[in-house]
Amino acid sequence: MKALKCDLNKSMLNIGYVSAVLLTTLLCFTAKAYTDPNTAKIYTVFECIAKLDKQLFADDYSFSSYLIFAKGMSGYMAMFLPIIAAFPFMTAFCAERNGGSMRFTITRTGGLRYYLSKFCSAFLCGGSAVLFGHIIFGVIVRIIFPPLSQYELSADDLSFVLVNNKDELIGVLRYMLSAFLYGAISTMPALFISSFCKNPYLITCVPFMVTYMWQIAVQKLIANSMMKEDFDRASILENFYPNSIMNLSYYTAFADTKYILFFNLGIILLSVIGFIVIMNMRLDKGV
Repeated sequence: MKALKCDLNKSMLNIGYVSAVLLTTLLCFTAKAYTDPNTAKIYTVFECIAKLDKQLFADDYSFSSYLIFAKGMSGYMAMFLPIIAAFPFMTAFCAERNGGSMRFTITRTGGLRYYLSKFCSAFLCGGSAVLFGHIIFGVIVRIIFPPLSQYELSADDLSFVLVNNKDELIGVLRYMLSAFLYGAISTMPALFISSFCKNPYLITCVPFMVTYMWQIAVQKLIANSMMKEDFDRASILENFYPNSIMNLSYYTAFADTKYILFFNLGIILLSVIGFIVIMNMRLDKGV
């Protein structure tokens, strides 16, 4: 616990953590929020605030702060989050490695305890940075956009908006939990790469490239399944997108959550085991 507390302090009390929070907030505003039915023009959250008539916000419940908040973790977030979420861990880990104290720390605390402490620190810092960034975004959109209660919605419309959530608060809490898990899991590839790479740019950029290629591959597999009218396979593949963990906010069917959880737990386990094995095999103790 002492080693974890020390690692958390190093990761959270640096410019990388603050940057991750602010960049997450900024990226949330680039999410697609509205499509004009007349021109088919797509507006991001930022463009909605800057260009659209505020009366439209009051008339269309798709502009409710709840739905805008729900859309915040979509769009470019899937590609760039592996970079952003890794900032806190990468900044602290590279500073420790360059400072030359890593070998002494491993000897003093024990290898396995040190590696698990790094995993927990990366997981918690990446998740909390994204969570706080999403919360800041939520506070801002709550001020600018009308609350869901302002709209006169029928029971069916309200059920459609809330999906499987009992009320607005439960929905918000589930989105926040998903945002935390999304950020935490997005840090795992950088954790693995840091076991054999010292370059901070590669540690953050390689996960971005891998995520982009993975997303394109899943899209092509789904498109191929749709062409063959294999809709069951396409539905299963939907759960293997890089941002699939966000679907837990509204999925309740076991068939969906099973694939999502297995996929994301697989990422965590492979990254952690790979990190521990490679670091343990290094004669220089990762320095």
